[in-house]
Parts: sequence; structure tokens; C-alpha cells
Amino acid sequence: MPAEEKKEREAALAKAREALEKAIEEAAQLRERTTSAEEIASKAREEAMFYKDMASELNKEKSLVKSDLASAREAYREVKEECVKS
Repeated sequence: MPAEEKKEREAALAKAREALEKAIEEAAQLRERTTSAEEIASKAREEAMFYKDMASELNKEKSLVKSDLASAREAYREVKEECVKS
């Protein structure tokens, strides 16, 4: 094998190694980004569940307040009627 051909082959191999190292590095970065995105998505799901639970609790409290308000209005109406009758 002539010396020039050997140098070209070695240069091509060196280039291929560099490309492989770069690809490996980029793959590692992509794995890190994927892991980060998965963690962010997990936190977002947890927050969504928290707010869903909070909304459910607030809806229950709203129903109780409406019921209390209806009872208070009825009691007020009854007291008003008694006052008018007296």
C-alpha cells in the first residue's frame, strides 16, 4: 500500500472517529434533554392533578355554601313573615 494511500485512509479513519465521537456526544445530550423533558412532564402532570383535586374541593365547598345560603334565605323569609304578622 503506497504511503499516500495509507495517509488518506488514516485521515478518513480519524474523520470517522471524530464523527462517531460527535454522534455519541449528541446522543448523550439528547438523552439528557429527554430525561429533563420527562421530568418536566411528570411535574406538570402532578400539578394538573393537584389543581384538579383543588377544583373538586372548591366545587364541593361551593355546593355547601349554596346550600347554606338557601337555608339562610329561607330562615330570613320565615323571620320576616313572623315580623310582618306581629
